[in-house]
Amino acid sequence: MQPSLTMLSIQRIFPVCIVLATLFTLLLMTPIQVHAQQRLPPQDNPHGDLSDPMLPPPGIIGVALHLTAERIGDPAGLFIRATHPLGPAVKAGLTHGQEILAVDGQSVKGMTYREVVSMIRGEIGTSVTLLVKTFTDVKEMKIMRASEAQLTEEEQEI
Repeated sequence: MQPSLTMLSIQRIFPVCIVLATLFTLLLMTPIQVHAQQRLPPQDNPHGDLSDPMLPPPGIIGVALHLTAERIGDPAGLFIRATHPLGPAVKAGLTHGQEILAVDGQSVKGMTYREVVSMIRGEIGTSVTLLVKTFTDVKEMKIMRASEAQLTEEEQEI
């Protein structure tokens, strides 16, 4: 009994599939290895390793940010994704969905997420001024930076 035409085709294609799968795996792994060799922070954490002396001071305002564009190719906007319920941002009036337009008088247009985070963070006890587009108008809000420990201590007291 002779092998069918389909069986011969599979026998010829199978080694090619193995080679392609191997190459694909190597291509996927290369950016991870290069990233690790350069000692760059993980891409999924825009804040990087907080023990790195090149990062901004530990003062925070208690917000999580979201970089987005309405459509592919549109300019991106920087929005407040979430706020810490006891954080300085909430006390200043920031809420989910508001857009950050400027930090300390400097427009965020054209900046990277990490650059904006570096501008918002600072020494604990100092303030940062955000120009925020609310649901009805544009407001300037001065917010005092706090430490993460202060926010968790306040949470535990409740």
